[in-house]
Amino acid sequence: MLKSADYEPTEQERAELSRERFLTSHRAIAACSREFGRLADEIVGRAGALRRELMIEEEPDLRLTPERCIVQIGPVALTIAWLRGALDSLTDGRLLVIAWRGTITRRRFSEAPQRVKQSQVAQTAAAVWEEAFIASADSEATWEWQCEADPSRRYGSADLAEWCIEQARAAFQLQASAAS
Repeated sequence: MLKSADYEPTEQERAELSRERFLTSHRAIAACSREFGRLADEIVGRAGALRRELMIEEEPDLRLTPERCIVQIGPVALTIAWLRGALDSLTDGRLLVIAWRGTITRRRFSEAPQRVKQSQVAQTAAAVWEEAFIASADSEATWEWQCEADPSRRYGSADLAEWCIEQARAAFQLQASAAS
């Protein structure tokens, strides 16, 4: 029979425990906020380059809140959102990334209720791709976004932004082929 003093955790078990300790700490919540900001900044910067590459006249439209980023690039859009879990812990939260074909419009509120005019009706956008990621780190320096469906796919914020822009490019090409 093994004595408890004889038990030595494996390296994988140690890494998982270290990850869980960090992700349940207050430091991790601040780190997540900073990493989400980095991801959003990278996407916005790369959206401008994609706009020039695809020769889209209008500048990307950006809507940013602390846990959500929407970037409209001509006829396609990207949204990223940090969805808190029931326990409000990083271990049960998810980063949801969606590429859209169509326009995601702002809701407009007027001071007085009015009938919706035909020109004010928002176009609907169709999701062409979506993926969920979980936070994976044992410190802020080792922060990664891990694909929930395929844990072997892990990205730093800059790499995930590049991958998201590739999805927007694919959505644009799908939009262009549907229009022709």
